[in-house]
Amino acid sequence: MLTFAMTTTTKLAGLSLYEKDKLLGEIHVEMAKTHSTTILEQIDSLLKWTGKKLDEIENVLVSIGPGSFTGVRIAISVVKGLFFGRNVNFYEVNELDALGFQGYYNLKVNLENDEDVKIYSLIDSRKEKIYCAAYETFNGKAGRKLELVKNYEVTKLDNVIEEIIENKQDKGNNKKIYLIGDAVFNYKAKILDKLGYFVKIFEDKNLAINTMTYVEMFLDENLRDDNVIKKTDIFNLKPDYLEKSQAERDKKQCWKIFLNLGKRKKARKSKKASLKISWIKKFRK
Repeated sequence: MLTFAMTTTTKLAGLSLYEKDKLLGEIHVEMAKTHSTTILEQIDSLLKWTGKKLDEIENVLVSIGPGSFTGVRIAISVVKGLFFGRNVNFYEVNELDALGFQGYYNLKVNLENDEDVKIYSLIDSRKEKIYCAAYETFNGKAGRKLELVKNYEVTKLDNVIEEIIENKQDKGNNKKIYLIGDAVFNYKAKILDKLGYFVKIFEDKNLAINTMTYVEMFLDENLRDDNVIKKTDIFNLKPDYLEKSQAERDKKQCWKIFLNLGKRKKARKSKKASLKISWIKKFRK
């Protein structure tokens, strides 16, 4: 059973190929421009290096965002094109969830059973606007587990910093706070300046998403049962941007302007018609 995992959500393109739980190969390339120029070559190279064929892949794991609008579309479009008409299972992965679990897996071997941890996943959307979610560890039936406690949102970095400070000032809150994601790397100086000892930051090499995390999540049946990693099909595999694209926002603004112009034009016509009627009435008198 071959499992293929892919993301182009951020500048770092990631590809992994597994046979059951054995890693066969992976590629990580940080792109200066768009992923579309090289991603197919990277997939072809991965298959050649591992001696495998596209027909042998049974499971496809792909990021649906949030992140770069173009990047998210590229990954989804590529897997739809490559695997259209093939008998494969598609699974969608939220990038914020994956980052949260990547942090959790990195900590897991060192965490004590009674240690409480909160992990913030932060993806950069430029100019200190970020995609954010938060996760905490709990004791479940199957042992220690990670759960979403702050739903996905688009916010400013300052808002997250303020929230963390408020939480840490609560004397009853003893959770250790960890930050992960490319936004942490991009704004590390500001984060450390504002938060300092309030938070812990993963090593730079572990801040960006690794598609190996997708596979580790996929192999955890509990996460599939909880729909953290969701099975879908080629027709329902869609991006989750968390916000409207600039093109959609521009379109909406254009419609508002168009409708306002229409209302003004209609109002002018109505005013002219009422003036005409009043003149006719005066003339008849």
